[in-house]
Amino acid sequence: MGSVLKKILAMTSSTQMLVAMFLGFGVGLFFGESVSWMGTIGTSVILLMQMTVLPYIVVSLVGGIGKLQKNTAKLIFSRAGLIMILLWGLGLLTVALMPLSFPVVESAAFFSTSSIEPVTPINYFKLYIPSNPFESMAGGYVPAMVVFSIAMGLALIGMQGENKQQILTFMHTSSEIFSRITQGLVKVLPIGIFAMSASAAGTMGVDEFASMQVYLISYFVLCLLLTFWILPWIVASLTPITFAQALRVSKASLVTAFATGNIFIVIPVIVEECKQLMREHDKLSEDGATLIEILVPIAFTFPNIGKLTVILFVLFAGWFNGTPVDISSIPSLSISGLLSLFGSVYVAIPFMLDLVHLPSDLFQLFVMSGFITGKFNSIAAVMNLFALTLLTAALFEKHLTLRPTQLLKMGLGIGISLILTLVVCRVGMGLFIHSPETTSGVIANMQVADKVPTKVSKQFPVIGTTPRSPIAGIKEIRSRGILRVGYIPSNVPFSYYNNTGNLVGFDTAMATKLAEDLNVKVEFIPFKKSKLAQALDAGFFDIAMSGLAMDIEQMDALSYSNPVLELNLALATKDHLVNTFKSTEKILELDAVTIAYVEHSDVVEDARLKAPNIKFVKIDGYKDFFRQKKDKYDAVVISAQAGSAWTLFFPGYGIALLESKSRYPVAYAVAQSNQSLLNYVNNWQRLRKVDGHQDEIYNYWMLGQGAVEKLPRWSIIRDVLHWVE
Repeated sequence: MGSVLKKILAMTSSTQMLVAMFLGFGVGLFFGESVSWMGTIGTSVILLMQMTVLPYIVVSLVGGIGKLQKNTAKLIFSRAGLIMILLWGLGLLTVALMPLSFPVVESAAFFSTSSIEPVTPINYFKLYIPSNPFESMAGGYVPAMVVFSIAMGLALIGMQGENKQQILTFMHTSSEIFSRITQGLVKVLPIGIFAMSASAAGTMGVDEFASMQVYLISYFVLCLLLTFWILPWIVASLTPITFAQALRVSKASLVTAFATGNIFIVIPVIVEECKQLMREHDKLSEDGATLIEILVPIAFTFPNIGKLTVILFVLFAGWFNGTPVDISSIPSLSISGLLSLFGSVYVAIPFMLDLVHLPSDLFQLFVMSGFITGKFNSIAAVMNLFALTLLTAALFEKHLTLRPTQLLKMGLGIGISLILTLVVCRVGMGLFIHSPETTSGVIANMQVADKVPTKVSKQFPVIGTTPRSPIAGIKEIRSRGILRVGYIPSNVPFSYYNNTGNLVGFDTAMATKLAEDLNVKVEFIPFKKSKLAQALDAGFFDIAMSGLAMDIEQMDALSYSNPVLELNLALATKDHLVNTFKSTEKILELDAVTIAYVEHSDVVEDARLKAPNIKFVKIDGYKDFFRQKKDKYDAVVISAQAGSAWTLFFPGYGIALLESKSRYPVAYAVAQSNQSLLNYVNNWQRLRKVDGHQDEIYNYWMLGQGAVEKLPRWSIIRDVLHWVE
């Protein structure tokens, strides 16, 4: 055991991390969910790793920029800076396009309360402008800290004397201190990786593992495309250096960086190989050689294309979470991501996830995969340094060619190769990575826990034809032993037929509970909402319980109970249109839009006045929208809760919550003269709300809690050795 431990300690840190990851996976697969607690250890280690990042950004940038000579700074920031910005732009554009390679996976989920939680708007002034640097640091506004640090560094360049030297010495010493702390923490990082890998392998489902393949494949392709095609092609197109020479000269550095995951150690190699390559073409002066020697170490401190590729994880996280990052948010994400990557990715990724309102716990997936992807972004980073250095040196030596025909050829070549790569990846992953089993099977098989005899009628009573009955109060209902409840068929998730033909749903369960408490049987009778008041007055049923939105126009003809639920108004539409219908401005810009509605006439009338470009059409039921064959309707007005349930049956649709996040109440209805039943229902409902019964039913039918029996994660100790139950 001691010899094994010594061998592990003798490994390089990157090897230790790789070993820790695979050991963690092994432990997770062996013990299963019993090691889920280890995720806490992993999170603690990662938080420790983040401890020195923000201070390190300040001291390294201030010290690094401040020690430059004015002429050198001008040269680097004007020429190398311009090329660096252009390469950043190219890298960010390539990253932004990579999600097009993700396969189309139709998925849906039960309603989530997180979707209606208020979202704090991004304060771009605080994000980018360090009006109070201490507040920026305390708030974790990385871009603002970078701006502040660069400003301090530039101010130091113009200073002279002993004071400047003291500041630079302090910055250098502080940088060494933070570096030592980080080096010490890196020694415990394998423990964190082991713990997080074990927790993830023990709890992550098969579908989640399959989805991670999408990220890994697209990430590897992205890095390889940048390293061995796009960047060398740019160098070969704009300088005297050939494509083959660009690959040949970088070969040793690429292999070293990939094997070690360390870019810093190849900096001297990059400097010498760039000088040698320029000399081969007789394009290097003494000043040019000095430029290369200065440029490479400075460029190393700035984010490189390899580092920028991690932004792809945030875009993947949106796809994985079922809420893809909106196209309009990508520019902000790219700029903020670039500035935040002046520091550690362990700070940048949580920051970017928060920026686009994605769950922070997705960060664990990034950490798990980071030691595989890190080797690939290392080679992209090395090739980025080669490209930046060679392009800058060629510009300095006046050998950078910018002929229109060459630029056009380069642009077309890169564009076509990128398109082909995206198409091949999308088709390839689409063939092997399939959608998870449809969730319609879940909601279609949900059951009401019947504790009372139930009768369900599917025949609609007809006013004037079906015999009337006296309006029954509580005494009459108890006397006859039956509670008659009106319901709307196909009103998911309030009342609908499941796969076995049983009437189920939230209000079906509530009605069954009400009958149980009255100690009577329950009979369900269908109705159409337009005839509700007449049906109640005719005594066809005692109470209507079927997700009824309280309607002002109906209040003169019937009595509503106290609100049972408050639902959120939304639009259901095709998945690819969801982001369009989230914004009022975008909706107003649409032409020839048809929106269906079943209820909410007052809301629709207001919308007609504000959006004359939209045609509103009333339909009989939501099934008429979701089962349409010729796309007559672009969207339907519906509650977010009901809409989410419908998308379980029709995963090609999604829910767009309106910007106003309007809410409306649903209630039960009785005949206007039936005060006895109304009083009882109001008091009963209040009781069942307080004692938790209503919440339990809501959590099951609306949130899907308990809808699927959660089986323990497969593990060797349980499913192979049978050591535990």
